[in-house]
Amino acid sequence: MSFVRKPRPYSSGLPGTPPLPSAAPAPARRVRPARPRLPRPDLSRPDLPRAGWPGAVTALAALGAVLVLLVGLSGLWNSAARDWQFRSAAAGVTDVVR
Repeated sequence: MSFVRKPRPYSSGLPGTPPLPSAAPAPARRVRPARPRLPRPDLSRPDLPRAGWPGAVTALAALGAVLVLLVGLSGLWNSAARDWQFRSAAAGVTDVVR
């Protein structure tokens, strides 16, 4: 890193650049006639009862319970099916051995 002072702009004492010539005036804008405003339709919703946070939390808890029951029952069914397949295979092996 250098600690040499850098020259500042316009520090030479010379005059700056001459001012720019002024731009041509902008053309006048055309004024549009005002359009008649149509009345806006009433888009407001009727006041409906809101459930709020307690209802949302209860609904999420119910959905979670259903999901847990569904996963649990699916696991029990898979376990029973696997046990049934194992017993069926074992019965086939014992029949072959006899």
